[in-house]
Amino acid sequence: MDIFMELKALGTHDEPYKVMEALIALPATAFSELVRSLDPFRIAPRADVTNGFRISRALGYFSPVASLDNEFGVRKLYYNTLQLIRSVLDLRQKQGRDLTLSDYIVLLRCAGAASDIETAKAIWKQSREGGQNKTASSGLAYNEFMKARFLTEPIYMQRDLARVRMRPRDLTGHRKRFAKKKLLYRLDRLRLNIFAHQRSYYGRSPNQPTHDLHRVLSLHQPIRRTYSAVKKKRLTVDRDILSTYFIACGRAGSLRELLRQLWSTWRISLTDFKNHRDTDIVGGVLDRGLLFRPNLRVMNALVDALGCTGHVILARKLMIFLSHKYQVPIPPETWSLLLEWTHVIASKPASTEYKILGDSNRIVAPEDVLDVWHMMVSGEHGWSATPVEPEFKDFDIYVKNLIASRQVERAREEMRRGVAMYESACQDVETALFERLYRSAPPEAVTRHMRAKVKQHITWFAIEAWCWTWLETSSKLHRSNEAFSSRTIPAFVAEFKEFLPNPATYKTSGGTVRLETPQNSMRHSWTLQVTRSPPTALRVPDRTKPKHTHLGDGEAQEGAERPLIPVVMESGKQLYETTTIRLNRWTKEMVRKRTDRVFGQLEKGLTYADEGVVDEDHEAFGRALNEEAWRIQKSGLKKRLVLRSLLW
Repeated sequence: MDIFMELKALGTHDEPYKVMEALIALPATAFSELVRSLDPFRIAPRADVTNGFRISRALGYFSPVASLDNEFGVRKLYYNTLQLIRSVLDLRQKQGRDLTLSDYIVLLRCAGAASDIETAKAIWKQSREGGQNKTASSGLAYNEFMKARFLTEPIYMQRDLARVRMRPRDLTGHRKRFAKKKLLYRLDRLRLNIFAHQRSYYGRSPNQPTHDLHRVLSLHQPIRRTYSAVKKKRLTVDRDILSTYFIACGRAGSLRELLRQLWSTWRISLTDFKNHRDTDIVGGVLDRGLLFRPNLRVMNALVDALGCTGHVILARKLMIFLSHKYQVPIPPETWSLLLEWTHVIASKPASTEYKILGDSNRIVAPEDVLDVWHMMVSGEHGWSATPVEPEFKDFDIYVKNLIASRQVERAREEMRRGVAMYESACQDVETALFERLYRSAPPEAVTRHMRAKVKQHITWFAIEAWCWTWLETSSKLHRSNEAFSSRTIPAFVAEFKEFLPNPATYKTSGGTVRLETPQNSMRHSWTLQVTRSPPTALRVPDRTKPKHTHLGDGEAQEGAERPLIPVVMESGKQLYETTTIRLNRWTKEMVRKRTDRVFGQLEKGLTYADEGVVDEDHEAFGRALNEEAWRIQKSGLKKRLVLRSLLW
């Protein structure tokens, strides 16, 4: 991050001509090495405290961790890196210094990490202009462009699968014709209903705020043009390019093209395309050579692509088939990806969309998610199968689907394990904080402490969501059971009071019950205000432009101009041309506002007090922390900030 700050200072230098002279004087190799130091895949493990975590929209109501994202749900770190590196490269190009292929690849990766599709397209176009045409014969460049254009990497989609999931509504107009228009209208109503309750641009395209990101990704022509260019230039299509192409097909909803590539490459096909639960995977050639056999990258790409289109049942069968056929062990990250995609498809609004369509192949229940979980932890599936030790995000999905399948008692037992994980996360925060407070602490100690805080906040929020859902589900399920309402639920509130809102609310046959939990710290407050939803685009009939057509050749007189006639439906209603309008909704409602606005702002005050200035009232502090904390306090550290940094 030192290089990042120094380059940022160069971009705001008072004498820009000196900056240009310094950049021009750098040799090409030294400058390329400087650019590579800003590669998102290199800075993520060192500088991104949210690396490996997903920041959901709802987390922003409680935790300041959401302040690390911009309004579109993109990490500010990667967005700022993209703006910085583009300005530096533009300065160098203005002085006639050409960029190398590695420079353009880093630029594409920065654009992908910022989820900026339009910038990725502009960089790709710029790299191919000029006489040298540096990227025309590079398969690596085409591979990186497809990754950035279709957000195929987890870091590119901010580790949020629901953000890039292909919606059936996205296919209408260019590939899918709905025989029953009522289905299309119901899907549109569902989309507008979701839009009406949004308060931010989270998940929208940064370049087209009226469109969701998945809508921009679902266009089929871009991936077709890119892959056609790869074949036209006779570039080598290896497993990396093919894997990227599979995921891009999933983003665009091109299931048939994906299955066609499986057949043409490895002769893999389905016995029954119409019923995925009864189909078998057959075929698979073994004589394509060791370097072109399906590997972990191909397996992971197929699971991601099929999950993106909603065909998680087919993805599970294909994953196990490839593992046995080509002796490829299934890694934990692939199991986790399949589990998460199955959960996304089984949850709303995806489950509602496929129920509207009546697509039995993509209607998934919470029991299917639990089946994937048991297959993952049992270690009885796949070649050289071993049990997988699930991470907390996998455990979060497991508990949510236990509650959704109405196994409330089993879910309560598993929630206790989740609380133990949260306590472990709190212990990690304490350890990292003490390491950070040493006078000679390494610079990495700050990053480790902030990353531990992120894990603590996300874990707490997940358990809070379990408790709220458990209360809602169990109170409805046992509403007529007086013993459950009078004893079980109060016992649950007493056990998980640290994670419940104040007051904890649930319903009984006699009405709504509110149990006070005053010991909870208020992480948010309620404010009455007028909110405005982000704009969304909608195609509607334009009543000022009736639709007309010309008479047929046989119906007009010879040599005469064919007259226009109105186009009407069978019922006699006039048809109109369509136009695009922008919709906004203003709502007066109670809105949550988190108490801490900026993540890490409190920790900036963790400095030592003047020597000898120590709080004499140390008994409560000594009981709360261990001996090491008391030793740090004796050296003059500010006690109040330490306590607030440990507890959240």
